[in-house]
Amino acid sequence: MPSVQSPLALYLARLAPSSRLTINYVLQDAADRLGFVDVDLHDIPWHQLQPGHITALVSTLRDDNYAPNTSSLYVNAIRGVMNEAWRQDLISHEHLLKIRSIQAIGGTRLSRGRNIRRTLIKELMDVCAADPRPQGKRDAALIAILYGSGMRKSESVNLNLAQLDFAERSLRVTGKGNRQLIKYAPTWAFDALNDWLQLRRSCLPEGVRDDPFLFNRIRRGSHITRERITKHAIYFIAKQRGRQVGVEIMPHDFRRSFITRVIEEHDLSIAQKLAHHTNISTTVGYDMRDDNERRRVVDRFDL
Repeated sequence: MPSVQSPLALYLARLAPSSRLTINYVLQDAADRLGFVDVDLHDIPWHQLQPGHITALVSTLRDDNYAPNTSSLYVNAIRGVMNEAWRQDLISHEHLLKIRSIQAIGGTRLSRGRNIRRTLIKELMDVCAADPRPQGKRDAALIAILYGSGMRKSESVNLNLAQLDFAERSLRVTGKGNRQLIKYAPTWAFDALNDWLQLRRSCLPEGVRDDPFLFNRIRRGSHITRERITKHAIYFIAKQRGRQVGVEIMPHDFRRSFITRVIEEHDLSIAQKLAHHTNISTTVGYDMRDDNERRRVVDRFDL
């Protein structure tokens, strides 16, 4: 019989590679707070944790002013490991229920994201157009797809040419929960994407096949590598291009702005469908209309 894996290994194996990195960091910090400072994550007897340990962990996160969502991430990560421990008969169902009963920090925080207005998107596209390097066309295509379709940066990183349909202006992506989704983007976004792909092909030696993925890493000296772009690179691109137009931008701001614009110009139901949110309350949380907009609504309540 093959040896039974540890609950931690089984839990991590179920996660996407990008989520695995985040959960590794979260569990390492949780382990340090629980007193396992010099112990390898895989050597920690996670199944021996008691409800009191989780309660104490939540308390330290509260004392350090961690946001409720971050606290939930810690608690859910430990629950994931304990679920696997139960499946391996390392803990009883009663023990698992006690662990599940521990709640993360309650409350909410105001979003730190921003709504990127249409005029600012045009400025970003103009900045990219003025860049004579290959980065100019690549970044323009990336911004156009992120804003034009509302996809997540992780989805854009994993995009392949085979997932594009230029006739339908659609992109087939694998989203959260391993769900296959169809996203749509406007004509101008696909035009920017086509400009980038034509430039990339023109830089290939004769007879060399095009790369299967959509966005490449570009090194210093404007060298287009045969490597797929990373999520960190997209973060850097958003920050760099944002600073060129005088604002701080995070990659997820493009998705926030897409959803906000759909809510403004259409309705919440359409925004939910285009964002592929299971729960409409998640879509509501993406509404980034500013305080002036809300003041104008209230000001219309005349006597």
